[in-house]
Amino acid sequence: MKVFLLNTKTHDRRKFYCEEDSLTEYLQKQASQDMKKSLAACFVLIDGADNLIKGYYTLTSESLDRNEIPEDYENKIPDNYNVPVTLLGRLARDITMKGKGAGEFLLLDALWRSYEISKKEIGSMAVVVDPINEYAIGFYTRYGFILLPDSGKMFLPMKAISKLFDQLIHN
Repeated sequence: MKVFLLNTKTHDRRKFYCEEDSLTEYLQKQASQDMKKSLAACFVLIDGADNLIKGYYTLTSESLDRNEIPEDYENKIPDNYNVPVTLLGRLARDITMKGKGAGEFLLLDALWRSYEISKKEIGSMAVVVDPINEYAIGFYTRYGFILLPDSGKMFLPMKAISKLFDQLIHN
């Protein structure tokens, strides 16, 4: 399995289906338009030579108000600053990949990509997600995301992502 930037000429979006209709429809109907307008980058999981999409996620730059983030991190940000973050806007795996670790693979790829970009190319203090349901909250919590009660978003600082990968590498 490999992750690529969505290419509408080679990656077949029509056969992708997940349990959440809005995530299926986004990939099939909206993702390419968002990429053309530079509203999001869409990365797809391809398994095999048939170019069928087995999962995807989107990344976007975003900012949060200083008072929206956990207090431990808020104190590190100067007053009147917005906090630059990377929004993991959507993450979904095809129904055929259920129970095969594709969701975790996609999340780890998104976190690694976000972390590397934050170190080398553009400032970002954390990855933020806006979970679609209770199952998604549980999924992201297992990887250390912190629920931001006022917005319903979840927050994972880049320092925590760095530690996560250090643990994965050394286990």
